[in-house]
Amino acid sequence: MISLICLALGLSVDASLTANEVLRAGSVITQENSSPADDVWQDQHAELLGREVSRTIYAGQPIAAKDTRAPRLVKRNQLVTLKYVKGPLEITLTGRALGEAGVNESVPVLNLESRQTVEGIVQAGGWIWVN
Repeated sequence: MISLICLALGLSVDASLTANEVLRAGSVITQENSSPADDVWQDQHAELLGREVSRTIYAGQPIAAKDTRAPRLVKRNQLVTLKYVKGPLEITLTGRALGEAGVNESVPVLNLESRQTVEGIVQAGGWIWVN
């Protein structure tokens, strides 16, 4: 099951690093706070750099692909831009995120204009596309 998840995320199954310090949930993996077990950086190790850990990992523990997630672009209570696009019509509004999400992940957002909760998909620029 873990190998299927890793393949879906585009990560190698055996890509793992060791934490050089305590990494709290949400910390971004860098070359300074992690190192490969054999001290040789390989392509599969680079796949983990820039990702966030999803749970606390203590110094000396391995960081596996299953312990990471895409970086959160949208945080809870953050003001975000909502875009409704229908053909040539584009409506842009401001909303408040009601959860956290990364690129291409769904997040509920409170539309500040109408006070309605809508579901949207986070885009690479940090804005949210609403259908």
